[in-house]
Amino acid sequence: MAKTVSPRDIGGIIEVRKRIAELTYKRGYAMRKGDQAAMKEASEELAGLEVKKANLEKKASGIEVYFPFQGRTEELGAGIAKHGEEEVDAALVAKSGELYKMLCERGKLLRRNMEAKNEIGKVVLIGMTVAPEVRAKLVEAVRAGKAPDIDAAAFGPNLEKLVAALNRSGIGCKVAEGRIVPSEEDWVEEKVVLNNSHVWIPKQSLDKFVQNEMELERMGVRLQIKNAEKQVKNFSEDEMKEFEGLQGKYLDLMRVRKDLTAGYEKEIVDLELQ
Repeated sequence: MAKTVSPRDIGGIIEVRKRIAELTYKRGYAMRKGDQAAMKEASEELAGLEVKKANLEKKASGIEVYFPFQGRTEELGAGIAKHGEEEVDAALVAKSGELYKMLCERGKLLRRNMEAKNEIGKVVLIGMTVAPEVRAKLVEAVRAGKAPDIDAAAFGPNLEKLVAALNRSGIGCKVAEGRIVPSEEDWVEEKVVLNNSHVWIPKQSLDKFVQNEMELERMGVRLQIKNAEKQVKNFSEDEMKEFEGLQGKYLDLMRVRKDLTAGYEKEIVDLELQ
């Protein structure tokens, strides 16, 4: 059976690489401060992440993983690397100076890419479906944080998905006169947090989504209370009907959530590569 690579796999690679970099610094800092417990904790988590990273990279073998503003991120990384570890420690404590500014700028770029990791995964996988010369232009543009000046027809049925993923990743663009060009227009979707992940939904659906999530939270609390009561007493017929009614309402709200995010979830499945 052929392996399937999804945008979430690419996003997972971005996430685990960032976490490994953070833990590597944390372990080094603990070592410099003589904090053996923190050093051990970081080392143990790193060991597990290295295995996860290897598995994900093996699954996505042959696929180049790149991300927006990678050129600037690497430039900042090279500048930071010219300073000693103790200088980095001091800059983070002082929260001032040129080194601190570089650390903050790189951190901001990395955080934004983390939030858009699944969108970046879509861009990467769409790039695998086009001719190598087109892919090379896409990679160059994304790494520079620019809209790719490419014939839109080159991306076939994935064009709309690519434009959406680029905009969600912080690269404003649109299709004009048959080409993908820069755009400063507000994007037509809003980013929301769902199950600790970022999901995009149409702006016209935002109010309904927010209201539904608030009602889900309230209903979830009521169900938790009823569940706790059910553990310590036998419900009467009326109490059982009330409990079952709450369960039904909760399921209805979950269906509304699923309907509102169905389009986004479908993109993930549609862009899986064999």
